Amino acid sequence: MSQPIASSVVSSHSMRRLLPSASFVGCGDLLFRNISSHSKNCGPGTLFVAVAGSNNNGHNYTQEAISRGACGVLTSVPLVGINVPQCVVSDVRRCYAWLCQYLAGQPANSLEVLGVTGTNGKTTICWMLRSILKAASKKPGLLGTIEYDDSANPPTPATMTTPDASEIANWLQQMARQSASHAVLEVSSHALEQKRIAGLSLRAAIISNITHDHLDYHGNLKSYILAKSMIQDFCASNADLVINGDDPIIQEALSLRPCNIDPITVGFSTSNQYRISVLEQSSRNSKFEISFDSQTLELNVPLPGKHNIINAALAATTASRLGCSNEEIISGIAQAKMPCGRMEKIDLGQNFDCYIDYAHTPDAISNVINSMKPLVSGRIICLFGAGGNRDRNKRPMMALAAHQADLVVLTSDNSRDESVHQIFHEICEGFPDGCGPDYQNEDRAQAIAWAIDHAQPNDCVLLLGKGHETGQEILGKVHQFDDRHQARIAIANRLAVTGVTAIKVPA
Repeated sequence: MSQPIASSVVSSHSMRRLLPSASFVGCGDLLFRNISSHSKNCGPGTLFVAVAGSNNNGHNYTQEAISRGACGVLTSVPLVGINVPQCVVSDVRRCYAWLCQYLAGQPANSLEVLGVTGTNGKTTICWMLRSILKAASKKPGLLGTIEYDDSANPPTPATMTTPDASEIANWLQQMARQSASHAVLEVSSHALEQKRIAGLSLRAAIISNITHDHLDYHGNLKSYILAKSMIQDFCASNADLVINGDDPIIQEALSLRPCNIDPITVGFSTSNQYRISVLEQSSRNSKFEISFDSQTLELNVPLPGKHNIINAALAATTASRLGCSNEEIISGIAQAKMPCGRMEKIDLGQNFDCYIDYAHTPDAISNVINSMKPLVSGRIICLFGAGGNRDRNKRPMMALAAHQADLVVLTSDNSRDESVHQIFHEICEGFPDGCGPDYQNEDRAQAIAWAIDHAQPNDCVLLLGKGHETGQEILGKVHQFDDRHQARIAIANRLAVTGVTAIKVPA
């Protein structure tokens, strides 16, 4: 839970001065010292923000906030029975995010803020961008799915892809204090819909792709597409908007709202401004060229798969637009420390490949399988599951994507409050008639062991869905679980049975 935002100078702020178009109930002005959208964090001098959320309506918590000392309420409609001043605005979320940035001293003014959105690839692109900027002797911070990094101190494990507006402000303030040059942000569709990055002017924005996901929150695909298109609303007038030019849904998304920025297109098609040509691919890395204007840039990516080539190309193009040299881009991509759980290879000396990947959407599963097929002489073994209390519509589509593998293993993911049996049933509806998983087991550790035990020489085992995660959420409890550790145990056990000495498995 985020802490209330307070300015460094402890003094009262005037809402009438900050938001002159607002209306007031019970007062002519509302004075406050800090702000919070969580009633439990309120105290004397706190302005409580009554946000209508997807699960909870902040209006229901106003009395608790007042009982804890809140001096007023920021709301979209006048509230009845409230004995503290009210500030009424048309867009509570946008005002809240802007106020968070204001109270933090508007730290983004001293940073170049870069935003990356898309269904898949956000984390990899952000990590590549950070690496390029470091190679260019810059000092980038990062907020994303795996970690929050202020550019100076050891990174902190992330709590969500894009944190709450108050936490964004706190982290940007910390980056500014550390003299960071850039802030690289993963921006989820939820964050865009909820305007968590209001108050920021992005120097550059990237849209990697848009495919089926998060319809449990957005309701339908059009609403999800519209949410992704909102990133252009937070771009500075001189921003670079870099997109995957081969993705027709991105073009559809940008057409849904007026935009004064001409997108910069990157992709394999010759119609793109930055054109990709694949030179070499292996199960360990990829080599490709980007051609633009009169230049050609050759890059070596330490990850397999065509989808990682486009990720690298989007990062490289953006870095080029930011002024990084070709040499800095080449070095930054080649030496990038890649995020854990993103096509992470598990190698204990076995005679088959094994990768851990976060792929948990139909498109991501399909991309991983089809990217690896030409690089593997044996079979593709795909293990996957679906999260509970999330987009149910994508479950049968995930099955159809996984069916492209030679051997399919169905298992649990984060089932949360749902029955794994019900999740399995909905997934299996997507397999073609007469087909289904080759093996299914609710116990993910046993399913991983089965997949690895059935791998033959030169096969490729893909353990998909959880990636970097180190816990599995079941019925309200998070149990320690790491696909990477379980895979190492299973491989070591198999090698022990066959009499092959394995590399020691870390504890």
